[in-house]
Amino acid sequence: MNLLPFFLLLAAPKDPGVRAREVAAKLPFAHRAYLELRREAAAIPDPALRAAVEAQMLTPSLPPEAWAYAHLEEARRLLGEPELKLPPPRKGDFLAAPGGPCEDGHHGYPGGLSVHSLTNLLHARGLAATYKHVYGIEVHDDQLTAAVIWHDSLKAATLPFRADGSCGPEPRIAGTAAHHVLGLAAGILRHLPSDLLYVIAAAHSPDPKLICDWLAAASVIANGEKMTCPARQTVEAFIDHFADADYALTGLSWTRYTSQAPKGWARYEALVQDGNDLLLFSRSP
Repeated sequence: MNLLPFFLLLAAPKDPGVRAREVAAKLPFAHRAYLELRREAAAIPDPALRAAVEAQMLTPSLPPEAWAYAHLEEARRLLGEPELKLPPPRKGDFLAAPGGPCEDGHHGYPGGLSVHSLTNLLHARGLAATYKHVYGIEVHDDQLTAAVIWHDSLKAATLPFRADGSCGPEPRIAGTAAHHVLGLAAGILRHLPSDLLYVIAAAHSPDPKLICDWLAAASVIANGEKMTCPARQTVEAFIDHFADADYALTGLSWTRYTSQAPKGWARYEALVQDGNDLLLFSRSP
């Protein structure tokens, strides 16, 4: 019996995506955050919206039917983005994904996307409670839940882990991080309502012009034409924007942590050993 193929298989380096998922599953705070987000998605009352959000969590990707996959050169021309690149379709893994570039971003570790997204959702709920308490405004909780889970989901495709454990930097589209526009394009293809798309787009800025620019770019990628911007500012849009501010504190924490920690996969294994999140300023200089 020839055992050589078996031993070659054992010696082969593990796929970075598989390795990242294993790390994320072993990080208690990341795995808990992922499971909590799954429960939140499953609790969305509207069946169509619930199905769309759950599908986006299971396969966070730009769907293969996106117009730009078959018309990349024309999409580059329409967007004025000669270097536009698209991630492979159906390759994302929400649990394994980082929340930002590994070296100089925020939540730059396997499972970081879940931790960041859950924090943002709790921020959004807190802001919604404030607006209700002070101004008597009732907000659409299902919109906030869907928008927060959806907004960063394409980081699973735009920030893939490499063999050495690095990830990023992330490309840019329409002047912002690629996951933002590509996530909106995925939302268009999954038939999200236009008012919800506006709320998702507001995560990076409440400026209506920027929001409409990002929606137009997303529409080109999805359908080959620029959509008419809903241009309707809502309380939910402002809440989604300000809820995303988790990155400021955690970005500082992560940068300080990476200045001391080992690089690559050893860095993530050290997190597993600690079993703690990164707001550990006692480790910072």
